[in-house]
Amino acid sequence: MTAPTSGSPRVTWPAGLTDDTPLPFALWRVMHHVDGRRGTEEVARLAGIAPQDVPPLVAQAATWANRAAQRTQPVTEATARAVTQCVIAVMGPMGEFVVDDVLDELGDGITLSTLLSKVAAQLSEAQVQAFVRQLRARGIA
Repeated sequence: MTAPTSGSPRVTWPAGLTDDTPLPFALWRVMHHVDGRRGTEEVARLAGIAPQDVPPLVAQAATWANRAAQRTQPVTEATARAVTQCVIAVMGPMGEFVVDDVLDELGDGITLSTLLSKVAAQLSEAQVQAFVRQLRARGIA
Protein backbone atom coordinates (compact mmCIF):
# COMPACT_ATOMS: atom_id res chain seq x y z
CA MET A 1 0.00 0.00 0.00
CA THR A 2 1.43 3.38 -0.93
CA ALA A 3 -1.24 5.73 0.43
CA PRO A 4 -0.17 7.63 3.53
CA THR A 5 -1.65 6.45 6.80
CA SER A 6 -3.86 8.91 8.61
CA GLY A 7 -1.88 11.49 10.53
CA SER A 8 1.25 10.66 8.57
CA PRO A 9 2.19 13.45 6.14
CA ARG A 10 3.48 12.56 2.71
CA VAL A 11 7.23 12.53 2.39
CA THR A 12 8.78 14.12 -0.70
CA TRP A 13 12.28 14.35 -2.08
CA PRO A 14 14.13 17.55 -1.21
CA ALA A 15 14.56 20.07 -4.01
CA GLY A 16 17.75 19.45 -5.97
CA LEU A 17 18.11 15.81 -4.90
CA THR A 18 18.50 13.49 -7.88
CA ASP A 19 19.29 9.83 -8.41
CA ASP A 20 22.86 10.95 -9.17
CA THR A 21 23.37 12.75 -5.86
CA PRO A 22 25.89 10.78 -3.78
CA LEU A 23 24.37 9.87 -0.42
CA PRO A 24 25.61 7.79 2.50
CA PHE A 25 23.93 4.39 2.62
CA ALA A 26 21.90 5.29 5.74
CA LEU A 27 20.25 8.13 3.81
CA TRP A 28 19.93 6.25 0.54
CA ARG A 29 18.06 3.35 2.15
CA VAL A 30 15.42 5.80 3.42
CA MET A 31 15.22 8.00 0.31
CA HIS A 32 14.79 4.86 -1.81
CA HIS A 33 11.28 4.55 -0.31
CA VAL A 34 10.31 8.22 -0.63
CA ASP A 35 8.02 8.69 -3.62
CA GLY A 36 5.77 11.62 -2.69
CA ARG A 37 2.82 9.33 -2.01
CA ARG A 38 4.00 7.44 1.06
CA GLY A 39 3.66 8.87 4.51
CA THR A 40 6.31 9.08 7.20
CA GLU A 41 5.14 5.89 8.91
CA GLU A 42 5.19 3.82 5.73
CA VAL A 43 8.61 5.11 4.67
CA ALA A 44 9.89 4.29 8.16
CA ARG A 45 8.39 0.79 8.06
CA LEU A 46 9.86 0.06 4.62
CA ALA A 47 13.28 1.42 5.63
CA GLY A 48 13.23 -0.38 8.97
CA ILE A 49 13.57 2.75 11.09
CA ALA A 50 11.45 4.68 13.59
CA PRO A 51 8.96 7.18 12.09
CA GLN A 52 10.52 10.07 14.04
CA ASP A 53 13.84 9.35 12.30
CA VAL A 54 12.45 9.98 8.79
CA PRO A 55 12.22 13.83 8.79
CA PRO A 56 15.80 14.38 10.04
CA LEU A 57 17.14 11.92 7.47
CA VAL A 58 15.23 13.64 4.66
CA ALA A 59 16.68 16.95 5.90
CA GLN A 60 20.18 15.44 5.80
CA ALA A 61 19.55 14.30 2.22
CA ALA A 62 18.61 17.91 1.39
CA THR A 63 21.91 19.08 2.89
CA TRP A 64 23.80 16.56 0.76
CA ALA A 65 21.92 17.72 -2.34
CA ASN A 66 22.73 21.36 -1.60
CA ARG A 67 26.41 20.55 -1.11
CA ALA A 68 26.53 18.54 -4.33
CA ALA A 69 24.93 21.42 -6.24
CA GLN A 70 27.30 23.92 -4.63
CA ARG A 71 30.36 21.88 -5.64
CA THR A 72 29.36 21.89 -9.31
CA GLN A 73 28.78 25.64 -9.54
CA PRO A 74 31.48 27.94 -10.90
CA VAL A 75 33.59 29.63 -8.25
CA THR A 76 32.50 33.18 -7.55
CA GLU A 77 34.71 35.91 -6.15
CA ALA A 78 32.97 35.54 -2.79
CA THR A 79 33.52 31.78 -2.76
CA ALA A 80 37.19 32.22 -3.67
CA ARG A 81 37.59 34.68 -0.78
CA ALA A 82 35.92 32.25 1.64
CA VAL A 83 38.15 29.36 0.49
CA THR A 84 41.19 31.64 0.79
CA GLN A 85 40.24 32.49 4.38
CA CYS A 86 39.94 28.78 5.17
CA VAL A 87 43.40 28.05 3.75
CA ILE A 88 44.90 31.04 5.58
CA ALA A 89 43.42 29.73 8.83
CA VAL A 90 45.20 26.43 8.22
CA MET A 91 48.59 27.47 6.85
CA GLY A 92 48.93 31.18 7.48
CA PRO A 93 49.38 34.01 4.96
CA MET A 94 50.87 31.67 2.35
CA GLY A 95 47.38 30.22 1.95
CA GLU A 96 46.40 33.22 -0.15
CA PHE A 97 49.12 32.40 -2.66
CA VAL A 98 48.07 28.75 -2.81
CA VAL A 99 44.50 29.66 -3.79
CA ASP A 100 45.64 32.38 -6.20
CA ASP A 101 48.00 29.94 -7.93
CA VAL A 102 45.23 27.35 -8.36
CA LEU A 103 42.83 29.97 -9.72
CA ASP A 104 45.47 31.29 -12.13
CA GLU A 105 46.38 27.78 -13.26
CA LEU A 106 42.80 26.65 -13.92
CA GLY A 107 41.31 29.90 -15.20
CA ASP A 108 37.69 30.98 -15.41
CA GLY A 109 34.79 28.58 -15.01
CA ILE A 110 36.49 26.44 -12.38
CA THR A 111 34.05 24.57 -10.14
CA LEU A 112 34.21 24.61 -6.36
CA SER A 113 34.93 20.89 -6.35
CA THR A 114 37.96 21.36 -8.61
CA LEU A 115 39.23 24.31 -6.58
CA LEU A 116 38.95 22.42 -3.29
CA SER A 117 40.62 19.32 -4.74
CA LYS A 118 43.54 21.26 -6.19
CA VAL A 119 44.05 23.25 -2.98
CA ALA A 120 43.81 20.13 -0.80
CA ALA A 121 46.42 18.39 -2.97
CA GLN A 122 48.94 21.02 -1.84
CA LEU A 123 48.30 20.47 1.88
CA SER A 124 49.58 17.86 4.31
CA GLU A 125 47.12 15.32 5.70
CA ALA A 126 46.76 17.23 8.97
CA GLN A 127 46.25 20.48 7.06
CA VAL A 128 43.60 18.87 4.85
CA GLN A 129 41.65 17.81 7.95
CA ALA A 130 41.86 21.33 9.38
CA PHE A 131 40.93 22.77 5.96
CA VAL A 132 37.81 20.59 5.80
CA ARG A 133 36.82 21.69 9.31
CA GLN A 134 37.18 25.33 8.25
CA LEU A 135 35.10 24.72 5.11
CA ARG A 136 32.36 23.00 7.11
CA ALA A 137 32.30 25.78 9.68
CA ARG A 138 31.61 28.22 6.83
CA GLY A 139 29.04 25.96 5.17
CA ILE A 140 31.19 25.40 2.10
CA ALA A 141 31.73 21.65 2.40
